[in-house]
Amino acid sequence: MKLKDIVFLTVFLVVAGVGLYIVTTVDVMKKIERIEKITKSIIHGVLEGPHEYFPTHAEISEEELKEINVTKISEEIGKGITVKKKEKLFEIEQKTKEALKITEQKLEEEVKLKHTKAKARVAKIVKLEDLPQKFKPLKKVLHEPFKMGACELCHISASSKPGKLIEKKITDLCYRCHKVRYSNKFNHKPVKQGRCLDCHDPHQSNADNLLKADSVNDLCLKCHKPDNKKRIKKIVNMSGVFKHKPAEKSCVECHEPHSAKYKRLLKDDGKMNLCLDCHSKLEKHVDMKKWIESVKYKHGAVNDSKNKCLECHDPHSTNHKGILRKQQVKMCLTCHNKVVKSDEDGYELMNMAKHLKENPNWHKPIKDVKKEGGCAACHNPHGSNHFSILRKSYTTDFYADIAKVKKDFICFKCHEVKKITEKLTSDDKITKFRDGEVNLHFLH
Repeated sequence: MKLKDIVFLTVFLVVAGVGLYIVTTVDVMKKIERIEKITKSIIHGVLEGPHEYFPTHAEISEEELKEINVTKISEEIGKGITVKKKEKLFEIEQKTKEALKITEQKLEEEVKLKHTKAKARVAKIVKLEDLPQKFKPLKKVLHEPFKMGACELCHISASSKPGKLIEKKITDLCYRCHKVRYSNKFNHKPVKQGRCLDCHDPHQSNADNLLKADSVNDLCLKCHKPDNKKRIKKIVNMSGVFKHKPAEKSCVECHEPHSAKYKRLLKDDGKMNLCLDCHSKLEKHVDMKKWIESVKYKHGAVNDSKNKCLECHDPHSTNHKGILRKQQVKMCLTCHNKVVKSDEDGYELMNMAKHLKENPNWHKPIKDVKKEGGCAACHNPHGSNHFSILRKSYTTDFYADIAKVKKDFICFKCHEVKKITEKLTSDDKITKFRDGEVNLHFLH
């Protein structure tokens, strides 16, 4: 006989039998409610079996279990059934007894959990090896009350709903021990709505702080990844070739997980201050804070723009070196696609995007950005002590003796000095810009 057939006949026998047995002693409506609850519990017990931990659907007392005489009920109902079905009735009787035994076993488990909060704080009421099967195998990090076996610090065991919390709101329960309440200007939405269990497991986890993921980043990206079904607006793409190391390490390097004084739950103003917290202390790295403040010629994109560092850089990851938001030349042309005034002296700078479009022969760094460095090969985007934020010096005079400056001259960063300083040459490798053997670079 199939299991579902057994369950169906079990339900029929138990409902009818219990009804006959208690009809003279219990109010009709109460009787119906009790039969419904008891039946649901028995069905669940038969389906799940004794090896599974499952919640009891009805509050069945030990006295009620003892009063249910399955054999007697079966005999009374069986009087009107043919002999051919006696074997089936016997099988049903045995299954029903097993189901009731399972339910009784569950009640005994609940009795074990009865203890006061005072005892729970000092005693391991439930040993770890005696925990229900659903908690096994145990994970790396255990919540302290769970580790103690002090279930009643959080749950009411003697309840019609096993697992019921001692507080209606999970936040009220968590804040009994975790005293810090989050009330800054900017709050993480799950925290604000009291959804502690969106991120934390109340019992155990394989990650620190009982996170519901293997790492902080895995947890955050469950909601904040681009293709998230929850349609959260604030998304983070960590799939870029170039990743910001702090973001790759852990989101909480820059963000507060619960509450913060700054937008996007950042630990400081994210436009520049937060960036400079690290980029002023890194080894083998210029002190960027000191550099930006002290250089003679400042770049408006860094100092005067709306988003400061974030105008050009993505704080998480991109497919462009330096975690730039766009390919380097295109990034510069985001602003230099029109005539702009120089921060140095108010001099008007040409529309560089238009200039490049109208002139097909480009300087090699601009032509081969990946290999030669783009605009940043000659200009320092964070500011410089040389005009036009150049990385090295350059003459402001139309004719000048640049042989004296040599390696300090910007052009000599890539080009050989003799390309400019030799008066006569016939070597094409040195320069093709000549009249016969007269080096026109030298002439100019």
